[in-house]
Amino acid sequence: MFVLSVAGAAVSGGNNMAIVDLIESGLGLLRSESDITPEWVQGVLRGSGALEDGVDVTSVSTERIGEGVGILSILQRVTPTYSAATKAPKSVVVKYPTDDPTQRFTADALVLYIRELVFYRECAPDAPFRTARCHAQAIAGDNTDFTIVMEDIGHMRPLNQLDGVGMEEARTLLSILADFHAMWWASPKLEGLAGTFQPLANPTYNAVLPMLWTQGWPNVELHAGQLVPDSVRSIGGMWAGKVSWMLDNLMAPATLVHGDWRADNLMFDGDRPAAIDFQIIGTGSGMYDVGYFISQSIATDVRRGHDRELVDHYLDRLESHGIEIDRAEAWRQYLVCIVFCVTYGVTTFGGYAEQNERGQALLRDMLLRALHCVADNDALSAIE
Repeated sequence: MFVLSVAGAAVSGGNNMAIVDLIESGLGLLRSESDITPEWVQGVLRGSGALEDGVDVTSVSTERIGEGVGILSILQRVTPTYSAATKAPKSVVVKYPTDDPTQRFTADALVLYIRELVFYRECAPDAPFRTARCHAQAIAGDNTDFTIVMEDIGHMRPLNQLDGVGMEEARTLLSILADFHAMWWASPKLEGLAGTFQPLANPTYNAVLPMLWTQGWPNVELHAGQLVPDSVRSIGGMWAGKVSWMLDNLMAPATLVHGDWRADNLMFDGDRPAAIDFQIIGTGSGMYDVGYFISQSIATDVRRGHDRELVDHYLDRLESHGIEIDRAEAWRQYLVCIVFCVTYGVTTFGGYAEQNERGQALLRDMLLRALHCVADNDALSAIE
């Protein structure tokens, strides 16, 4: 964890801010809401430098947030009561593993949780978009159980996956995405991070994703089969056998990809875009983020007929950084990507019956927007 010792607490440094290592400092990981005690919160805030000496946390209240939004983790807003006036935060957000068995299996099988911790520690300070300050973090030695304590950025203007993103905001978010990709374009640093930020084409994905797809597709047919466009219904029996080929075709030119660039993970701090949720960050073609965002965060009737326009907007921004682009190849990768990214809607359907109403609507929308995007662009022809 690159641990340093500062003021008696184990922390990792970054941008003159202390990030408390919860294991090294003895505070421990959260297993449930009951672990969020005044003593635990006080240790986090004191260690990170957010709570001055002489002021204590006397009580805490918690509120579960993000239900139907966060799929792989539990989010709790924690509001401390202090013993005296303080500049310490009025609230923080804590994040720890989901209690949904299907989603937890996915996260552990794909080794997702460690990625977010490393991103906040090593990449967030230089990102072109706003991120939450990280107060504390740690993960178990087997990269499964984890906890992150973050700045509460709930005051920012959120976007809504169900409503979808309008065209003007979509262009803004594709521009800042291009800026992020440009920072890491063919960067020599990528090789050093590859052990954590796995490439899109990797043995784990190749082994696990076909299995998750074949488990998820029957649930799609059960709960939403009547909504699947006939022109792409064949994807159910085709997709799993194409995983390795699709991922191999989304590996170059290499950059850092967010992996989950969608409306529920994006917001605005004034005019500045902000992003959260870095659990699926990896390396590969930037078209992965572009295809995922366009196919699933823009309502079908808003997106339809504008795919090339939006892709060209992203590519124009990349070229403004002096990057040369093969536009025909970029468009081919876009088609491959929108087929691949149907997996998000399918693999999560294993837990469809256990989701609340918004969660079920989110899963249906992610799936159907993706399938309609594939149908509108005849994208299956790119992988057949």
